[in-house]
Amino acid sequence: MKRLVSPRRAALEILVAAALVAGCRLPSRAPTASEKRAEHERLKGEFAQLAARDPVVTEALAQGGDVVLGARPALVEAVFREVAGRYLDNVVLDLPLEKTIHESRELEVGTFLGKIKAGVWTLDVTIHRVQGRLRARPPRVAVAADNVLTLDVPVVLEEGHGRLTARFSWDSRSVASVVCQDFEVTRRLGGEVLAREYAVSGALRLYAGPERLRADPEFPPREFRIQVDLTDRSWADVRAAIDEQDKVGKCGLALDPDDLVGKIRARLHEGFDVKLPRSLFRPVDFPAGIREDVTIEDRRVDLAVKTRALAVTPVAVWFGADVRTRIGAEGASPSAPAAESPSR
Repeated sequence: MKRLVSPRRAALEILVAAALVAGCRLPSRAPTASEKRAEHERLKGEFAQLAARDPVVTEALAQGGDVVLGARPALVEAVFREVAGRYLDNVVLDLPLEKTIHESRELEVGTFLGKIKAGVWTLDVTIHRVQGRLRARPPRVAVAADNVLTLDVPVVLEEGHGRLTARFSWDSRSVASVVCQDFEVTRRLGGEVLAREYAVSGALRLYAGPERLRADPEFPPREFRIQVDLTDRSWADVRAAIDEQDKVGKCGLALDPDDLVGKIRARLHEGFDVKLPRSLFRPVDFPAGIREDVTIEDRRVDLAVKTRALAVTPVAVWFGADVRTRIGAEGASPSAPAAESPSR
């Protein structure tokens, strides 16, 4: 007579049999210390071979420091594009110039005796001071060698004005002096700087210090031509002074007010050269160090991160830092000294 076995009992017997078989196997042997070292050296060698074929990993390993961070050049360029854009943006210029524009010309007039030298007019315009506001357009930034970022910043000089003194004189010659008297006119005038865009080119050289990164500006001295015009009120004063002399008995024989005003305007529009103050180009510092302390399980832990190296390459911008920790004694007060421990 056959004995029936319930499914539950059959499953239990199978589990017991499997456990007995597993228990009869020999236990696996833990690797020895020498075997672990050998495996470590093998993996280390494989990694070195792979790293030697990867330029990014090779550059990263060449940097010093406990921690190495790498950023793509495009990211760094974007950051410094923002910095450079603000570098020369919304900057108020106040330049004491004392620049003089000198112009002197001889005039001839036709008479019944033929052409004669009527005289010489002389114009001296002194620009005492120019004030204006700089507006920077989006700059172009590129990574160069030796930790340098090149900059090309289009800058617009706008809202410019200045103070001028104009001295106009007429020296009559030959028979013209009989009817055309000498005169001299001096006027204090207001001027306007004509808006114009300038290309300011230079570079930022990056340095790494223990607590910060510094970008030192390198902009070679360069002159920029500024063009000047008079205000409407000042032109009216100049025209009135010339018209006053354009009369018989004064300079009616030789002086053409419209022509003279045009010459004065053209001479002012030729402009003059100025240099941007070196004070505009200031170093830019970025905080790069960290010093914090926390309490972990009744112990104070001081953490300090200091910059060690900075390298700008076509592959990446590398930043290396050293990390140090100081662990205080258990139950020590926050003011108690802590023992320093290197991170590696």
